[in-house]
Amino acid sequence: MMRSCQKLSELLIGSLSTLPRHTLGFSVGQRCLQNRAFTEPKKNVDPKQQQQREPHQSLRPNPYHYPLPSLPVPPLGQTLAKYFDSLKPFLSDGELKHTKKLLEEFEKPGGEGEKLQGLLEQRAKLHENWLEEWWLQKGYLEYRSPLPVNVSPGIVFPHQSYTNIEGQLRTAAAFVTHIMEFRELINSGQLEPDSMKGKPLCMSQYLKIFGSYRVPGNTHDEIIVGGEKEDPPFIVVMHRNVLFQVPVQHESGEALSQHELFQQLLSVVTQATAHPTVPVGILTSQDRTTWARTHKALAMKCKMNRHHLELVQKSLFVLCLDSPNEALNSGKKKSQLTNSSRQVMHGDGSNANSGNRWFDKTLQLIVGADGVCGWNYEHTLIEGPPLFRMMEYIVKQTGAGSGHQNSHTSASGNNIAKHATEVRAKHMPFELDTPLVELIDSAKDQMDMLVKDVDLEVMDFDSYGKDFIKSRKLSPDSYFQMAIQLAFYRLYNQVPPTYESASARQFLRGRTETIRSASEESANFVEALVAKAGAATVKKLLTEAVKAHKAYGADASNGNGVDRHLLGLKLTAVEHGMNIPAFLMDVGYTTSTHWKLSTSQGNSDLMAFMCYGPAVADGYGCCYNPMKDRIIAGISSTRSYAATNSRRFAETVADSLIDMRKILE
Repeated sequence: MMRSCQKLSELLIGSLSTLPRHTLGFSVGQRCLQNRAFTEPKKNVDPKQQQQREPHQSLRPNPYHYPLPSLPVPPLGQTLAKYFDSLKPFLSDGELKHTKKLLEEFEKPGGEGEKLQGLLEQRAKLHENWLEEWWLQKGYLEYRSPLPVNVSPGIVFPHQSYTNIEGQLRTAAAFVTHIMEFRELINSGQLEPDSMKGKPLCMSQYLKIFGSYRVPGNTHDEIIVGGEKEDPPFIVVMHRNVLFQVPVQHESGEALSQHELFQQLLSVVTQATAHPTVPVGILTSQDRTTWARTHKALAMKCKMNRHHLELVQKSLFVLCLDSPNEALNSGKKKSQLTNSSRQVMHGDGSNANSGNRWFDKTLQLIVGADGVCGWNYEHTLIEGPPLFRMMEYIVKQTGAGSGHQNSHTSASGNNIAKHATEVRAKHMPFELDTPLVELIDSAKDQMDMLVKDVDLEVMDFDSYGKDFIKSRKLSPDSYFQMAIQLAFYRLYNQVPPTYESASARQFLRGRTETIRSASEESANFVEALVAKAGAATVKKLLTEAVKAHKAYGADASNGNGVDRHLLGLKLTAVEHGMNIPAFLMDVGYTTSTHWKLSTSQGNSDLMAFMCYGPAVADGYGCCYNPMKDRIIAGISSTRSYAATNSRRFAETVADSLIDMRKILE
């Protein structure tokens, strides 16, 4: 089964439809950014040609007008040397010798490498970001596997403490109110730009959060980028699998008050109870080709269906008011976090809330019946940091940042209907025939199989956090990467090829670059600790491994990574009818890009974290939030692969963190 951060090697070896998906680009890059002179974007592209080539750009005016440099093409020799060094933990001497020969042949003056490099550099002169269109098309829109787990991450908010449906709806109304405030800050340019070391980052992703939508296609999807067409703006609310159009603004242009939004949501709950339906939204969890066919059949059924599909596309975002999930009502703190991650990541199955989703929508806000809240977002246009920032804004503005919100116990579900009198949300039914209902049943079965195969565990490590790590003058991100390297080595006696995302947003419309976290230095450290070498030796090797990782991360964020450059060379060869370079077909590449650890960092001072599926069936996904006094991480694997176990891995990571502290004390 194809997984979330699908190995880049499949793209570079054969298929053009797979790329690392969960390239989240968190603050590892922001922390490592070096000072850089900003240059004006390239001006020599005809505007009409640019518009045709980059239809994914938002129509919304960009209020952030500061200049940013274009994504560079690194020197060829530099990339090949760094790539070769990254293979050393995984290959035998014979395999390294073979790969070195291929690289030397590729790099010969006047040879294949020089020609491809020249063509790629020419492309960079004609594009403000030479990678952007390739990344969207090859990495996302041509990808055919289902969006949940494989593509769309979940961000879990701090747990909310309301106890009934009124509390759920009041929390949802508050969140929507503050989301609209945040949207206005973006559109007006009042939101302070994200920055690295005092330098502003590209804010283009923020302009794509609202109103964007991924349309299924037979061979490739299309992306609709939100603009200024949401007039008057509205959201789609889902409850009990029923869809509703809910305005967020009066005809006068004045925003609905929080109380008015609450009244709208009361209307939703009342109407949804009166209009039970099968879960049409679960169709969006199908593989993309199947959903494209089903989408066409659904639209052709009647004009009403087409209209309601268009409304979902044009809505600012989808609000999912989830029903109670019994799995969330039991267990201790850690099991509650784990169950919350299941709810936000995929809805926990067709008998829970997986049908109360519309995965094509770029942004879904989930507000559960039991205090579980979060984002689920379609990954094509945006990375995690903008959504972490918006999460912190709305949670803090709501007064729920501590996870101890007022309980809202003044009303019960029995008297909700009598309050829902002021406004009435518009019901969005779909006309279904027997074949469509059968397709929904099939989608439910497929979704349940996907959910059953995902092994999720949340590690809440509270012995120490980033304050202790910083006190030892070490990078918290690099330090945690060494902990998961150690955990994997202890479990499997091997160094895992590891993908970590670094931010490339210091460049115009930049996304991410890969940090190859496994290195000679990390291998030396984990091997020495497991072999029970002397404490001084292990401490020295740990420090060297952390420093090496931090340096690689800085290079990656500064445009001097390896993997995006190799991707560019490969796609340049394909576009010009040339042979794929031999070194991208050999064991060195296939081994080093079989990402047994697919990782990223999601920073927040709130008790929040991200979760997504593993990159490969025999690996793990791991997204972590190093807080001041604890580290929380969402860890995933597949149950269909017997050797992986997320709880065991989480426990081993925790043990490794304890042992690493002992080394430093």
